[in-house]
Amino acid sequence: MGWLCARCLYERREKPRRRDVVLRIFHHLFASSAVGLNAYECCILHAWLTETEAPAASTAWRKDPLDTTLVRLETAVTEGKGATWIAFPTAHTVIAALTAAPGGSAAERELLHAVAQHLDEWHTNPRGVDVRRYGTGPRCRAQVLKATDRPTVLSERGGPFDLHHTPPPTTEQESGTDASVADDA
Repeated sequence: MGWLCARCLYERREKPRRRDVVLRIFHHLFASSAVGLNAYECCILHAWLTETEAPAASTAWRKDPLDTTLVRLETAVTEGKGATWIAFPTAHTVIAALTAAPGGSAAERELLHAVAQHLDEWHTNPRGVDVRRYGTGPRCRAQVLKATDRPTVLSERGGPFDLHHTPPPTTEQESGTDASVADDA
């Protein structure tokens, strides 16, 4: 994927919330890749998709059944797999099925609707972002996020760009590095 936000690098991997799984899916789809989930994330997603009948009754699920995906998620949990990959179109179906189902917290609903909106905007390009200028991948998707006429919690922040950067070394660390270089000389 090339980058991950700080939350995705650390806490979200071992103690994911539903929102974290949705963000993980969004980040991967933004980067034009299949969605890789660990066993903890698979457990959360499996439980969310099966806790009620609503996701399975959605139009998205009926068009692209997620039954085999549920088996794969359950197997990943049972075997403690480090990565289980969900195809790009299947991830779209997962988001659509969860969005169509009632329930969840207000924050989860808001995030699901934001992701669904942006997936649709990336597909339809309603603001006419110049694809020739940006290509069809993440650069174009970032421009579509910026140009949206219905800002969401994701587009207001500029998309999934909460990048983790290692902080610059403190002066103490800098002087320690210089001293070790001097000792080696």
